Amino acid sequence: MNFELSEEQRLIQDMAYKFALKEIAPVAKEYDAQEKYPREIVLKAAEVGLVGPTIPEQYGGPGYGFVEQDLIMEQLARFDLGIGQAIEGAAFGSQNIVFFGTEEQKRKYLPVLVSGKAIAAGAYTEPDAGTDVAAARTKAVKDGDDYVITGNKIFITNGTVCDFMIVFCLTNPDAKVKHERHSLIIVE
Repeated sequence: MNFELSEEQRLIQDMAYKFALKEIAPVAKEYDAQEKYPREIVLKAAEVGLVGPTIPEQYGGPGYGFVEQDLIMEQLARFDLGIGQAIEGAAFGSQNIVFFGTEEQKRKYLPVLVSGKAIAAGAYTEPDAGTDVAAARTKAVKDGDDYVITGNKIFITNGTVCDFMIVFCLTNPDAKVKHERHSLIIVE
């Protein structure tokens, strides 16, 4: 098995390193001291293709794999883990849209993430369920064309800065298979 990086992967890694050196290193302490979300840096990262790296090309993303995503994060984190996570997490939950979203949802939400014009959040974890998503009890009940969501979520990545979030909800409580009881709902 060959574990060497491809030429493209080395270029991606180098680009991420140079970006972090130029854009993150000079301001990392300032952002940390102010506990400020680095929106300006996320926008700059989007301009060079570092936001939403696994988003497919047809939706504006570079269409990289998870190895390339990890190479990017590794280089950003060399200079500041918090800012690196803000860049990496700006498209948090986008894989759910890529894998399970409708074509309309993909065209609406993915390009704005890649461009940095929007920040996504993922509301998955609950106080009494933790990481056992099958035990999630936040409910979504259909009301006409909408859903009414009730329940509690914690540890919502980007919850205070997002433009929309993907919420994991109980929508089919009577399903025989435990993992078929839930849905993901995009909440703007």
